[in-house]
Order: sequence, then C-alpha cells, then structure tokens
Amino acid sequence: MSLFTLIFATPISTEKPPSFIDSLSQLLYTHLNPIFQNTLQQLIELVFKFGETIFENIQSRLARSAPPIPAQWVQELFGEVNSVATQWNQHVTHFFSNIPTIFEKHGRSSINFSSIKQSLYDAVASLLDKLKKLFVNDINQIFILLINKYNLMESMSRIYNDLLNVFQQQVSSVFDKSQEQLIDNINIAIDFIVSLWNDVKTQLIG
Repeated sequence: MSLFTLIFATPISTEKPPSFIDSLSQLLYTHLNPIFQNTLQQLIELVFKFGETIFENIQSRLARSAPPIPAQWVQELFGEVNSVATQWNQHVTHFFSNIPTIFEKHGRSSINFSSIKQSLYDAVASLLDKLKKLFVNDINQIFILLINKYNLMESMSRIYNDLLNVFQQQVSSVFDKSQEQLIDNINIAIDFIVSLWNDVKTQLIG
C-alpha cells in the first residue's frame, strides 16, 4: 500500500489533565482502534483482489488488437479507496468522541457498567452497519465507473454481479469477525475498569 497513506482515527486528546472519564475513554480507544485499523486493511486487500479479477475480465473482452489496459487504473483505485478510508476515519473518530458521553450518561448517580457495555455494543453495531454500507456502496460505484470507461458494463453485467456477490460475502465475513473482536475487547476493557473501580471503592471505604 505504498501509493497512498491511510489515516486512522486519532486518540482523544485534551489540553487539561485527563479526567477519570477521559482515561476510561482512552482505554477503550487503545483496545478498539487497532481492530478498526486491521478491518480496514483487510477490506482494502479484498478491494484490490476484486479489482484484479475485474480488470482481467475487461482485458479478455477487449479486441486482441487493443493495447493492454494501462496500470493507471490501479492509481485511480488507490485514490478512490483513499477517499473511502478518509470517510471511514471520520465515522470512527465520531464513534470515539461519543464514548465519554456514554460514560457520563450511565454514571450520573452511580456507574452502571452493564448499561455502559450495552450502549457500547449498540454503538459498535450501528457504526459497523454504516461502515459496511459505505464500503460496499462506494466500492461498487467506483468499479462501475471504471468499467464504464471501457464501455463494457453491458457485456460484463452478469459476471460483474457474480463477482460483486462474492466480494460482498467476503466483506460481510470481515465485518462479522470484527464485531466479535470489538465486543470481546469491550468486555475486556470494561471488566478491567470494573475491577479497578472496585479496588478504588475498597481503598476509600477502608
């Protein structure tokens, strides 16, 4: 992936010393953000495998006298995928920026860690749904535009739809695995926080 640079969500930063909630939010960032990074990297690999198959089919359908398809399509695809990655990053950053609100909402009188977990599960499910739609829809449109440049969509529509179905199944598998990992890491992080919280209460009570 040397032709472009992916920018992933950045940790929550504050100018003043971090509050307890800021520290909890940072802990979740540490546990969850690597999964979002890895998920995006896996999806990008799928996109370029998909692209190779698509353009092999394009080349085989062109007249033998036609010149080979230039490698420019790879650069074009890198540019489009980088745009999708930027949108991905924006959604993930928004997710992390809302985590302090979840802690505040369920910790006004006493911290309800079960409710916090459920809210995080729901937030992750909602985010992954948005990311999946973003990724599948945008990548689909990108390839349609690239295929149309060669006026081959009519002759390729059937095989393209078949390839797209396989691609979508692979994408769904990546997202399903990522959701499992995110939920597992939410549980690990919250359980650690619960243990820490109980230790603090024990020390305060004596």
